[in-house]
Amino acid sequence: MIKKILLLSLYVSISTCTFAQKIFVWCPPTTEIGELNDKLKGANINIVISDTRKITDTTRVECSSSELIATIANTITSAYPSAIVNLLDTNQFSSEAEKEKVTVRIAISAYHSAPGNDASAAIGNPEGNFSWGALPKNKWNSVAGFHVVIEDYRSENKKMLTRNIANIVSRPNIGGSLTAKKALFEAYKEANRELLFFIENTLQ
Repeated sequence: MIKKILLLSLYVSISTCTFAQKIFVWCPPTTEIGELNDKLKGANINIVISDTRKITDTTRVECSSSELIATIANTITSAYPSAIVNLLDTNQFSSEAEKEKVTVRIAISAYHSAPGNDASAAIGNPEGNFSWGALPKNKWNSVAGFHVVIEDYRSENKKMLTRNIANIVSRPNIGGSLTAKKALFEAYKEANRELLFFIENTLQ
């Protein structure tokens, strides 16, 4: 009887380890902006960023939410040096847009690497309408994406545009976490490029 109990305990322990969330996160490298320009010159932009990811196990997370938010904010500021960029605190994410300004709300839906379906489990779903679809099984899935809302209140008639940005880079599980890290940076680079393109095109 005791032997059966021990075997059952061992099985439960192994099962817990097997199905525990395995999420890997590294801080993204500095984005290369290129030559400075006068794009969005004089535009007064409020940036507010929220992290909606569902990461329950931070054992392999080497980049905090605040570090990731700061990196994204610095990238936007560096991309448009002629604009007036104000970074708002995350708790102001749902606050009213200010008149005579542009408000850019960025919800981080994904920025992580994980094997198989673990990547899907950690993806956030801001506004309830962000679908990534099924991710490949038996591969490293590195995902980076944002739900972006731009409210342009520079005139009496406020304009609002929304975009979901989702990038997935899947690789065979060869090379372990090194493969995952490289793929994550690749996914982030493309998501970041789409983010800047959306901001720039909307506000020009």
